[in-house]
Amino acid sequence: MAERPVSDPYAVLGVPRTATTLQVARAYRRMAKRYHPDLNPGEGVAERMRRVNEAWHTLSSATRRADFDRAHPAAGTGRTGHWSGGRARASAPPAAGSATWASWRASAEETRAAPPTRRQPGERPIPPTRRPPPLTPAARTFRDSGWAAFLAALAFLAILAAAVLVGRLT
Repeated sequence: MAERPVSDPYAVLGVPRTATTLQVARAYRRMAKRYHPDLNPGEGVAERMRRVNEAWHTLSSATRRADFDRAHPAAGTGRTGHWSGGRARASAPPAAGSATWASWRASAEETRAAPPTRRQPGERPIPPTRRPPPLTPAARTFRDSGWAAFLAALAFLAILAAAVLVGRLT
């Protein structure tokens, strides 16, 4: 079986090597709509869709994408542009506030017992929650008791009985 030449999945999907996973997924969906054989019959559409699917298979997995980037380094001497040598290393952004991922591992009791957070000048405050405050029960009235409904039912039955009696007398 003859070995097929390796096509660049980045060029097939039309994304740069620095593209995020979301950008790759959007490009794949756009190409799938354009070249799907059921939606667009024609010459060579099935072959183009096969190449799009292979590119998606390679770029959709972080490990397969890294393997491809190692096996096929960028052409040329520069490290910018479409054929760049790879992505810059991802690093965690600096913490936006005093709450970090480790604070979520504390239990509820530890969180309640912790001293209040003191913010540094210029530190971005955490926005308040949009959850409404809990409802407090109102004082009970006569309408809330079952007696109001009971008296209303008795009044209705009395009016109904009077109508029946008046109807028999006349």
